[in-house]
Amino acid sequence: MGFTEKLKDGDPSRQQPVPSAPPHPNGEPYVSTNAQQRLHESTYDVPKYETRDHKDDYRGSRLDPSTIKLIDGGDADQLFLAGAPYHWRPFMQGLSQTQNSKDMNIVDKKLQTIIQAHKLQRFYEPPKYQAVLQKLSSIHFPGIAAQWKISKELAYDLASLALYDIVFFCDDSGSMIFEENGKRIDDLKFILSKVADIATLFDDDGIAVRFINSNVTGDGICNAADVEKLLSRVRFSGNTPLGTNFDRKVIQPLILEKARSNVPMAKPVLAILITDGEPVGESRDKIVQVIKEAKDSLECTPYGSGAFAVQIAQVGRDLKTQRFLESLDKDPTVGGMVDCTSYYEMEEEEFARNGVVLTPELWLLKLCVGAIDPDYDVQDE
Repeated sequence: MGFTEKLKDGDPSRQQPVPSAPPHPNGEPYVSTNAQQRLHESTYDVPKYETRDHKDDYRGSRLDPSTIKLIDGGDADQLFLAGAPYHWRPFMQGLSQTQNSKDMNIVDKKLQTIIQAHKLQRFYEPPKYQAVLQKLSSIHFPGIAAQWKISKELAYDLASLALYDIVFFCDDSGSMIFEENGKRIDDLKFILSKVADIATLFDDDGIAVRFINSNVTGDGICNAADVEKLLSRVRFSGNTPLGTNFDRKVIQPLILEKARSNVPMAKPVLAILITDGEPVGESRDKIVQVIKEAKDSLECTPYGSGAFAVQIAQVGRDLKTQRFLESLDKDPTVGGMVDCTSYYEMEEEEFARNGVVLTPELWLLKLCVGAIDPDYDVQDE
């Protein structure tokens, strides 16, 4: 069963208080030793999800904007509201109360690590950096942890999104709608909605969205309603010229032109590519070429190559795509410049074989910060 298929309307008559769940099992194959240590040190409850065997009768994921349905029933306050545009509102209450100094020291250390790793000092001189910390001090991270069903320590990792402008480059090829009954589009909606919600907590500008084939653009996308409205304007058709159009629609106008402009870039850019297939209509090496050329070009600007981070994630169960992403991860030219995330269902099964519950939220956490947080900068095993 796909990760968005777990978002179903629950029968209220079946909902009962959720009993205490066991601590999250130790170990996360895709995170570094430091991140694993934080997982080991954390104690938080992981609810059981309704599942079924999908190896033989898989038909893709389904997004019903409602709630995750728990096997044991569930308290509505503990469930993730996938489609509600304002489901983060409880976390914005009490903004006059800042996080305690210990918590903000953790966030500060996390951000400083990322700034040092990617050489972002040009973007974050002391006054601007302090403004970022001030914004983060008004956010209730324990609330985010509860909503994402992760430890508070991992919720702090999401704060790194405050350092970046986030641009999604989305696959709108015909296979998105024709394969798996169009449920890959449901996955795309879920990803965009969830990331838009969390990104808007850290930056009122929300996220930007571009598409491989369509000229429809989305800027200031802040919630699920914005995502639904945007995708309703997109006609899913055509091939997958991933590298060619990523360069034309994202790298050139949103990164290199701004880096070369007399107007300072406000933030580095985190580009998240969501695709269901390997490139079609261009060589497989085109995406490698354009990323490498962009990184080299940025080295000739005051901002350096760290001004551009790349995450590539897969929706759908296409094995050729999964192997393509593996090849990018291992590519000697760009393997260290990109982070690749395989489709959720495969990772879920792989984690389960090791006795680890991989929730949709943990998968999304990796998607959000895998390209920018050094603690996640290792290949999936």
